[in-house]
Amino acid sequence: MTRTITLEEFVDLLDRLGGVLTDWPSEYRISADALLAQSSEARQALAEATEMEALLRKAQPKAPSGLIDRILAASGAPAPSSSRIKRPVG
Repeated sequence: MTRTITLEEFVDLLDRLGGVLTDWPSEYRISADALLAQSSEARQALAEATEMEALLRKAQPKAPSGLIDRILAASGAPAPSSSRIKRPVG
């Protein structure tokens, strides 16, 4: 038997499991599908989670120039040969 979930539980599951419902365990997915069928608030929460995940996937933060060298210098570790460190081009 499928357990009914509340909007609050659904939002918590979105936070923990992400917005791709096909990745959720089946018992949660079935309950989520039932809630989505009847709740515009749940559909809005799913849309917001999906949008946020897409933005996070697109974000490609770049380390400041020279960060790798500063970390290695601060660690006291011997500097590796430059061929072992992948540095971004540009």
